Amino acid sequence: MRFFPLLFLALPALAWDPATQDDSLALARHFTKPTEPLKPFADRKFEPNSGETITLMGGTSVFQMQDTGKIEAAIYETYPDKKLRIRNIGWPADTVYRQQRPMFFYTKTGDTREGSVPDQREKLEPGIFILQFGKMESLDGESRLPEFESALGRLVDELAKFSPRIVLIAPEPFPKSGPAAALAAERNATLAKYTDTIRNLAKSKELIFAMSLSGNVVADSDPGDALLAAIHEKNDLFTQYYRPTNWAFLFGDRQHVPSSRDHRDANRRWFIEELNKLPGLVSAADEAIWKEVQK
Repeated sequence: MRFFPLLFLALPALAWDPATQDDSLALARHFTKPTEPLKPFADRKFEPNSGETITLMGGTSVFQMQDTGKIEAAIYETYPDKKLRIRNIGWPADTVYRQQRPMFFYTKTGDTREGSVPDQREKLEPGIFILQFGKMESLDGESRLPEFESALGRLVDELAKFSPRIVLIAPEPFPKSGPAAALAAERNATLAKYTDTIRNLAKSKELIFAMSLSGNVVADSDPGDALLAAIHEKNDLFTQYYRPTNWAFLFGDRQHVPSSRDHRDANRRWFIEELNKLPGLVSAADEAIWKEVQK
């Protein structure tokens, strides 16, 4: 048997190590600093301001709120004249410990290679922050409750630098049917203790706590198909902007390759040009929702 030597190619090292990207408080990178300090909720009562942006944050449960659009519809229909902007930045696998994002996602420093630019997307305007965490974290058991409380408190404190208008929503219980039905009772018993921790943290920081959004924070609603369609259109457009495909070629570590550029003009970043059209389309979709909800 003949053995052939392995050849290793020396690749240019990045000047910035992606392993140093801090994703423990990544959600805070998504927002602009307000020009003036925002006022907290009066008497811890949920009452949006006219034109306010409401941002939904959390893991899979929050991400999946977009599937039906009913939670958003309930918010819009409870406050039909306030022209609210709802943005869902839920990301599957997000926890209070880590919100992992692609390389250079909303970071000031981008790839240092020639022709690369840092993330230029518009950041979100701070307003009301609605957070739902705790379900996946509870699977770690009661022993990590102090760590969970500390991490959630740290995340809330960081977001409070942008807005004190924070709502903590209790995690949804584990289902009593399906393949893991036999584990539901034990898991929900642990989850209840995580929920108590969230409730106590909200009280200590003078934040709003609710067991759920619909029914506790906003009124139940029965939205029509036209409103849901408008909400889905807005969410689809925002998702394209917030979670664009081919991130590495857009603002990641593949910006320097020919595929990231116009084949007729290597200096032209056609992908960025396409992305920059989306904020206007999202704003138009917001207006379509407002018109529908005011009918």
